[in-house]
Amino acid sequence: MIVKSVYLGFKAYDVHELLCHAVATEGGYYARESLDVKLIDTTFVPDEALPENSFHAACGAALASFLHGARRKVVFVACDRPMFWLYARSGIDSFEQLSQGSVATFPDAAPPSKFLQKLLRENGVAPGLLPARDDVARLGLLSSNSVDGALLSSHFLPSEVERTGAKPLAFVGDTLRLPSTGLAVSENFYDERRDLVSTMVGIYERAMKSIFEDESLLRSTLLQCFGKSEAAADQAVTAIRACYNPLGYSCDSILQPAIDAMAMGMGLATRKSAELYQFENIKSYNESVLQEEA
Repeated sequence: MIVKSVYLGFKAYDVHELLCHAVATEGGYYARESLDVKLIDTTFVPDEALPENSFHAACGAALASFLHGARRKVVFVACDRPMFWLYARSGIDSFEQLSQGSVATFPDAAPPSKFLQKLLRENGVAPGLLPARDDVARLGLLSSNSVDGALLSSHFLPSEVERTGAKPLAFVGDTLRLPSTGLAVSENFYDERRDLVSTMVGIYERAMKSIFEDESLLRSTLLQCFGKSEAAADQAVTAIRACYNPLGYSCDSILQPAIDAMAMGMGLATRKSAELYQFENIKSYNESVLQEEA
C-alpha cells in the first residue's frame, strides 16, 4: 500500500481552523485513503519556503494572499461564518461604552484584524487597538482588565470566555459572511495534483458530515484534540454547528461580496470569485450545479 504524504498549514491551532482535520484523524478517514497528513504552522513561514504539497486551513489568509497577486485556489469551505467574537470586560455593555477604551486584537496584517475594523466602523466607534499574539494573550489582557475588549477566535469558545466574567458584544459571523477556513492550495498544486486535491476534499466532506451527524465522534475530538472539558462539550457542539458550513462550499452571493469587502479593507483592487474558489470536487456542489442547469 502506497502512503501519500501532504502537509496541512494552519495559522491558529484551534477548532475554527482544524476541526475537520481533527475529526478526519480521529475518525480514521485519512488512514482509509492511505494519506499521511502532517501539520505545519505557517504563521512565520513565507509561502515560497513551504513544501509544494501543502494544503492550507486558513482560507481568509489565502484570500488576502490572492488579493496581493498570489496564485491560490480554495477548494473547500468549512466555515463561512468566521468564528471570531468581540468580548468586553465587566462593566462595558455596548459599543458606545467601548468607544473610548482599548481592544486587544490580531496583528494588523492578519485578516481577523480587518474583520474587527469593519465591525467597529459599522458600529460607529474607534477604540484603540492593541495587537496581541494569540487568543491566550488576548484573553489574558481582557481578564486582567488591561484592555476593555478583545477579539477572540475559537481557542476559547463563548461559554469558556464568559466564565472569566467577560461578555460577548458581537459575533463577527452575524454580519460578515466570508470563507475563513477550509482547504486552500497553490494554483500549481491544484493543476498538477488533482488526485490529492480530490482525495483531501472527499475526506473533508466525510468529516463535515460527522460534525453534524456523529455527536460521539465530535465530542471525543473536542476532548482529545482541543482539550475541551465534558462540562463545556454541549455548548461547544452547539456553537460549532451554528458556525460551520455543512455544504463545504459557498455561493457567489457570499463569495464576491467577501472578496470586495476584504479588498476594500486592504486598499487593494478586487478580483472575481471564480478565480479563487473552485468546488468541482465537492459532490453536493456538483449535484446543485446539475439541478440549476436542468
